[in-house]
Amino acid sequence: MNANSLLVLIEGDYGDSALVRSARDHADGSGYSVTLLQVLPEVTRASRTDRGALVLPWQAMQVMKSAARFDLERLRDQFLSERTLPTRLLVRFGDVVDEIAAVCYAAHPHAVLVRSKPREFLRWRNRDWRLMRRLAAPVLFLDDDNRLVGDEASPDSGAAPLTFTDKVKALYRLPVFAGMSRKELEMIARNLDEAKVDAGTTVVHEGRSNRAFWIVIDGELELTLRGKPLERITSTGLVGVPSMLDSRPAWASVTAMTPVRALVASTEQFRALRADDRIALRLWAATGARLRNHIVESMSEAG
Repeated sequence: MNANSLLVLIEGDYGDSALVRSARDHADGSGYSVTLLQVLPEVTRASRTDRGALVLPWQAMQVMKSAARFDLERLRDQFLSERTLPTRLLVRFGDVVDEIAAVCYAAHPHAVLVRSKPREFLRWRNRDWRLMRRLAAPVLFLDDDNRLVGDEASPDSGAAPLTFTDKVKALYRLPVFAGMSRKELEMIARNLDEAKVDAGTTVVHEGRSNRAFWIVIDGELELTLRGKPLERITSTGLVGVPSMLDSRPAWASVTAMTPVRALVASTEQFRALRADDRIALRLWAATGARLRNHIVESMSEAG
């Protein structure tokens, strides 16, 4: 599973068919693969059959898993068999929200699709609310009228200022932060401010000190070296990482080709991010891979 996949929670009830149909339509429109997940309650005590035979917890869970797997295969064969993209089946045991969070942490799906349960009485027990609070991945809900509700789209440049949740979800889409928990992404989001610049604005100057780290939300920038265009940077692109990591002058210039909306960290904010070894290593890795690509391209052009 990856950022081009849709994770669908199956609950073994009447609503599963409508949920998978909606998942198929959504996935077809976006070119996503689909993962069907069913979470079962853990069995912690042995039981006995009508004839008095002892059934151990692992035995009961094995039977439950086989039955759930059969149901998932039936849904796949009925609604997803004609798709060219793969369908993955998962059966897990435990708390529903915990297990969805674990799958998102490991596999980083583009979005999670579940059937809404708005009528739960106590807010702290409301699964919908817990999912939105716990997951960094966008959550889409199928309501009682079989309509998808929830917004997984990136904010556009004319939208209202980004909320803290918007920032977290934007970070979730970045490959450099794939697999990080919501708590970790929230820490990063606290050190980022929203910024907008007009087309023609140079945000990083070659050979000069750089004082900001940029994550592009909307718009397009151009990376140039000695006036030569090297790369176009669009949504989820990173700007200013090398010079912020090593505190040396920028090796290239970056100029906005269109109006740009971004999340920006100042020198002090970036210092807080870099203090986390896991974040620093990921940024160094992303920078190294990017510079290597430019070096290889330059050598190829040079013959």
